[in-house]
Amino acid sequence: MLDAIVVGAGQIGRQAWHHLLYEGYGDVRVLARSKARWIEDEAVSDRFDCRELGDGPPLEADVVFDTIAFDAVDIARYDPDRVGHLVLISSASVYCDAQDRTLDEARDKGWPEFGGPITEDNPTVAPGPQTYSTRKVRMEEHARAMFGDRVTILRPGAIYGTHSKHPREWWFVKRLLDNRPRIPLIYGGASQFQATSAFDIAFFGVWSAKKRVGGTYNIGDCDCPTVAERGRIIASHLGREVEFVPIDEGVGTVGRTPWSVGRPLIVSSEKLTTRFPYHRESMTYARQVTGTLDWLCDCNPAEWRTVFPQLAAYPWDMFDYAAEDRFLESR
Repeated sequence: MLDAIVVGAGQIGRQAWHHLLYEGYGDVRVLARSKARWIEDEAVSDRFDCRELGDGPPLEADVVFDTIAFDAVDIARYDPDRVGHLVLISSASVYCDAQDRTLDEARDKGWPEFGGPITEDNPTVAPGPQTYSTRKVRMEEHARAMFGDRVTILRPGAIYGTHSKHPREWWFVKRLLDNRPRIPLIYGGASQFQATSAFDIAFFGVWSAKKRVGGTYNIGDCDCPTVAERGRIIASHLGREVEFVPIDEGVGTVGRTPWSVGRPLIVSSEKLTTRFPYHRESMTYARQVTGTLDWLCDCNPAEWRTVFPQLAAYPWDMFDYAAEDRFLESR
């Protein structure tokens, strides 16, 4: 039996692989459909298995850290008798407010209103095939039914880290690298959308597996800066002077960032950090995002839509500078 298997070679998978090795798991393999760049760069090809999940014999390991499970079918491929502990990544988007409003349906039903930090006791959407979040809940329920207290389920916010295909920070970084002197922000730059470090996801996931402590936990930075505060943090790290121009409304695409939401979405990680004591002060966005920013500056891809396909899939042009300039000239 392998010590551990990481399923998925994205930003969380890379961090999970490193944390498992650091915690003493000797034989750690990475299983994914395609070989990520870091697999080559870090010379771990001998530990990489490129195949579709479900092909070949059932996975067997003391720990399976699955970063890409999205529905019940992704859990059904595991045999509880062959896996000692399962770690899964869900999402804070599974929560709904008192009017059953969710992030998935915000465009049609309006932004959910939670009235404060969301705890694990907050209602979630019903399991089903309808949306990303309903499928995640169905995945969670199936995992708990199969593995009981041998599964750890983590619910992050907006994930950030190096080697991401969805680096929201690029919205600010590219503008700063392009020497944009003024950056407009809708909702007055006051939107709060919980962020989560890929490093912390891997850290707590591996820790829970090592300690054999299961459960469902929110995971996020200990703070939740506004969009304007995130911009200032990023600009400061890059050493750039910039003016952020607030737009009071929340309509249109000028000034719309990947964190722009009509009402705050903040999660409480108190349950997690109570179960696994950790220095909360080190989990701030400003302290943890620096590596991501340095990586983005080093990368600085001309064809960013190819390198960051999930970011490119947003339904608006994130870098319509002509529209921004027209707006700024009218101020």
